[in-house]
Amino acid sequence: MEELIAIIGAGIGGLTLAARLEREKIPYRVYEKAPVLGEVGAGLGLWSNAVLCLEKVGVDGDFWSRSGCEVFRAEMANAEGKILSSCDVRPVAEKVGASSFVVHRADLHGAIYGQINPESVVTGKKLSGMEEKENGVLLRFSDGSTASASMVVGADGLRSQVRAQTFGDEPPRYSGQTCYRGIARLNIEERHALREIQGRGLRAAVIPLDDERVYWWTTENVTEGGRREPRKEKDYLLSNFADWAFGVPEAIEATDAEAILRNDLYDRPPLPTWSKGRVTLLGDAAHPTTPNLGQGACMAIEDGFVLGGLLGEKFDAEAFSEYESLRKDRCEAIVKESRRFGWIGGWENPAAVKIREFLLATTPETFVRKSMEKHIAPQGG
Repeated sequence: MEELIAIIGAGIGGLTLAARLEREKIPYRVYEKAPVLGEVGAGLGLWSNAVLCLEKVGVDGDFWSRSGCEVFRAEMANAEGKILSSCDVRPVAEKVGASSFVVHRADLHGAIYGQINPESVVTGKKLSGMEEKENGVLLRFSDGSTASASMVVGADGLRSQVRAQTFGDEPPRYSGQTCYRGIARLNIEERHALREIQGRGLRAAVIPLDDERVYWWTTENVTEGGRREPRKEKDYLLSNFADWAFGVPEAIEATDAEAILRNDLYDRPPLPTWSKGRVTLLGDAAHPTTPNLGQGACMAIEDGFVLGGLLGEKFDAEAFSEYESLRKDRCEAIVKESRRFGWIGGWENPAAVKIREFLLATTPETFVRKSMEKHIAPQGG
């Protein structure tokens, strides 16, 4: 058995773990099922907790100034254009020691990949089986090849093969909502506000990435599945959001129909444990969450950073227990709260929407900031 950590999945969480192991001088190998390494997606909000971890593994200020749009305010608004709540997040950033940013997901993926040894990443390796041995784990891949490792970390996402083979293949839990995302060439004046707009059963946001591009997303309450061909999807979105404020229809119109991404939103009930023997889980493989709090990628980054540090101190599966004790409660609370936030944001009843808007408009900014601090407080060593 090779004395190394096998990381299954080269997404943002898996690469963050690899970057931390690189700094700790712990041998590792990343196995990715895609034939070419890369990240699909649109924009991504990264709160201070994740930015701090990334800075500590080498994603430095040059990247953030070049590729990120700093967030100064978090706002909630209605579809008619009224801002209901505005919270200055800079005091939180000062406390934490890092700002929050919106970035393109592919840019971030490339920046983390730049912190590791590219020879330690093997593509075209779809996991088909695992067998724990006395002194390690034997991995089998769908191309017929095998590999061995001292320990295995499943960072292979919502439909994780590592999770399925370790704890059983249960389907994820549908949230009742689907999400559309895109990047548009559009200039909007307010560059530093992360603003969510809520209507009746619909939500949206248009967030600057730089002077020329915005990242936008929408959600709606809808039955699982039911995709349309791209042009019909775009027309459907334009009809739903035609009269919305804050540039929502303009951003949709400025996006090529073929480039609009649609994903049904899922999470999972918590597992009793993330680890079994020499195998553990990370990110969406362990605790997939809906994106309503903007913490899914942040939690995966924290997971990778914390686990890598613990393995640097103790190259043994016993580190998995400490990893869970540090991470499990925090991540499960965010999964639960994110699902609840999405449910409230998806209210359709006019009376319920009025109550929601009243609560948003009357909640003190200090209370909102304290709630944000709970999520953004960094974790890791």
